[in-house]
Amino acid sequence: MKPLNAVHLYRVRLRARFWQECFAIVGIAAGVALLFASQVSSTSLQSSVSELSRGIAGNATLQLLARDPHGFPQSMLARVQHIPGVRVAAPVLEAGANAIGPKGSETVELIGADQSLSRLGGALVRHTRLRPFLGVGAAVLPAPLSQRIGVSKFGQEVHFQLAGHTAEAPFYSQLHEGQIGPLIGSAVAIVPLSAAQEMTGLHARVSRILVAPAAGSEPRVRAALQTLAGGRLNVEAIGYEEKLFAKAAVASNQSTALFSAISALVGFLFAFNAMLLTVPQRRRLVVDLRRDGYTPQTVVAVLLLDAVVLGLIACVLGLALGEELSIHVLHSNAAFLSLEFAVGSERFVSWQSVAIATGGGMLAAIVAVLSPLRDILSRDPLAAIAPRERARATRAWGSRDGKSAGHEAATRTEGWLALAGVACLGAATLILLAAPDAAIPGMVLLVAALLLVLPFALSMTLVLVQRLARTITGAVPHVAAMELNAAGARAVAIAATGAIAIFGSVAIQGAHKDLLKGLENAAHDMNAFTDVWVSPTGSYNLMNTTPFQPVEQAKLEHLPGIRAVRLYRGGLLDYGERRMLVIAPPRQATPLLPATQFLQGNLLKATERVRGGGWLVVSRAIASEHHLHIGQTLTLPTPDPTRFHIAALSTNIGWSSGAIVMNASDYARAWGSEDASAYNVLLAPGVPPAQVVGEIERALGPHSGLAVQTAEAHIARQSALSRQALSRLTQIATLIPIVAVLAMAAAMGAMIWQRRPRLAKLKLEGLPQADLWHTILLESVLLVGVGCLTGAIFGLYGQQLADRALAETINFPVVYSVSALSALWSLALVTLTALAILAIPGYLAANVPAALALQD
Repeated sequence: MKPLNAVHLYRVRLRARFWQECFAIVGIAAGVALLFASQVSSTSLQSSVSELSRGIAGNATLQLLARDPHGFPQSMLARVQHIPGVRVAAPVLEAGANAIGPKGSETVELIGADQSLSRLGGALVRHTRLRPFLGVGAAVLPAPLSQRIGVSKFGQEVHFQLAGHTAEAPFYSQLHEGQIGPLIGSAVAIVPLSAAQEMTGLHARVSRILVAPAAGSEPRVRAALQTLAGGRLNVEAIGYEEKLFAKAAVASNQSTALFSAISALVGFLFAFNAMLLTVPQRRRLVVDLRRDGYTPQTVVAVLLLDAVVLGLIACVLGLALGEELSIHVLHSNAAFLSLEFAVGSERFVSWQSVAIATGGGMLAAIVAVLSPLRDILSRDPLAAIAPRERARATRAWGSRDGKSAGHEAATRTEGWLALAGVACLGAATLILLAAPDAAIPGMVLLVAALLLVLPFALSMTLVLVQRLARTITGAVPHVAAMELNAAGARAVAIAATGAIAIFGSVAIQGAHKDLLKGLENAAHDMNAFTDVWVSPTGSYNLMNTTPFQPVEQAKLEHLPGIRAVRLYRGGLLDYGERRMLVIAPPRQATPLLPATQFLQGNLLKATERVRGGGWLVVSRAIASEHHLHIGQTLTLPTPDPTRFHIAALSTNIGWSSGAIVMNASDYARAWGSEDASAYNVLLAPGVPPAQVVGEIERALGPHSGLAVQTAEAHIARQSALSRQALSRLTQIATLIPIVAVLAMAAAMGAMIWQRRPRLAKLKLEGLPQADLWHTILLESVLLVGVGCLTGAIFGLYGQQLADRALAETINFPVVYSVSALSALWSLALVTLTALAILAIPGYLAANVPAALALQD
């Protein structure tokens, strides 16, 4: 067949099934949109970290890094520049800060650099003035950030709260998208290096030195940098920050991968339901072409043209819809990750995201169009239609005992499928018990088990309905069971759509609830040893990781109502490919250790050891990664490397990369600094915390860079950030059932409308219109109910698998539960919503004139 003839034939067929093809396009587009939006949401965070790193570092490939916010002497720069093979070495000072303008405040990454950084060619500093203007260090901000805080005029003051004090810098200029591209969404403030050192109080110190070696000299330069570091600084590749972020974002990435898989499956089932409407026409086309002498290869080529046209249109529509979803619904949310990394708000649409979504859509179209492939390749040219004719004849006449041979064959097939489903369920159980880190394969096995068991569950339900129908006067249940039996694969596909959606929703929402409860417990534990926190202002410092000089301790101790003021220390420490949270309460703190976060070890003995010094509690994930156990020694890569013994193993205490707990005195020794991260204020008995908060604020004064809040308020802020961090799971669990309801309603509505001649025949045989409508409603309830109930049961199992993966692999604090009430609520909501949507088209279809049955 010539290509032009194939195109002409497609146009002729399209006129005959235009609305069915439109329905199929919508189905495929829904899956593409969900898949694309989830990919963009996930990759945007990783890409923003990568872009910012490259935007600062430019063509540098190595860096000399400080191990804490105090940095290291700037004099190290001259030594680095004299290393043979170093082409460019640029110092950088970085610090978290709160930028304040007339319209509000924003958390920013303060970046101080000099003109040598421009020589590296980074996009962020290419158009930035890095010399003091008239001897004054001015700030340059991305345009969206400056607009949000209300700073736009040259010379206007920008206030920065950092390290427990307030500093000012005049505004110099805005950076626009044409200058820095995708970095426009980064929350950064760029100032000359000398100004940054003055603002932070870190005179003649830097955070890191970026190094661009000459061609072929990188190994020699790295070795020389290692010698200079002397075990007190880190020497890493420029991409090190990206590795740390990838490790921290593993939970988010796994949830996105799971959502992508479920989205693709729901979209495929939607498309499959839609394509089933055109299967009879395509089967007749196959028969006609085979009768005319065309080879199977030609028939496949003709059908592939259908798939290509259908898939391309659906993918374009799906990508456009997915773009809107990624902007307005499934947008990136850095939450806790922004406390560890400078994460931008820009969306990054990579070619990989487009390719994955488009590939999934094209695959769905091809598989659906080539569903009769076995019949196409058969030697019998009538194979595509003969089985259906025989099935109709069998169902019409049946056998003497009322059971057709086709029905018996189908029952046997469903039984074998159910056994295969039980085997998949057993394999998922083994993963749950023995290898919880394989959560994604476990979920895939659960989905496979669900799909394999579903036909048997639907068949058994119809058998039960038929038996109950014998005790009921009326034709409704008999007709409903008969019609669903005749629907075959289409009925199973519709039920599977609801089953997969409810499975994903119940599993994700259940795991979300369990994780949130565990994070709330962790927040309570980490605030149990104080009544009031006093720490540097800014949301970037929610976990109290910014050091400051504790010069106000004596003043606070003399305030009325205060029993004691102790120094809390904490920070972030890079260890391997993890950026760990270090928690160091005062040695006298009670409780000293987080009791609900213990996984291995004796709480009383561990508390005694950590209080005495030289011992710490470490997250189990870190211990497993480095093959550590209780009692073993561990040398932490702190500014002053220090050996500790491991007293116990804990969860990650809500910090995705892992955490360690030691006492504040050990922290000061290991970091070589007496700076504090917060004041722990203990109140006298009976004194209201709110009263003391006001007294402390008045004592510190209005221009202090320290914030005062009660322990309960701090818990509320941490819990709010946890909910924000997990908001994508809530969006996912909500979005999937909505799409499934629309998919099932559309598929069943189309199926009902296509069956109007059959409904007219039933009316002609004497079935009243009301009974006909009730039959349609009962069919809808059975299909949706069986699918959703099966999905809910498997979803509860999936919740346990997700909980185990979060707890055992990622080491999050998880409170195990079975969300039966949530599952029942989702089941009832989806079933009733689908039924309500189908009631109107069902009523219209039941109103079909009986004369339609007499038409050919």
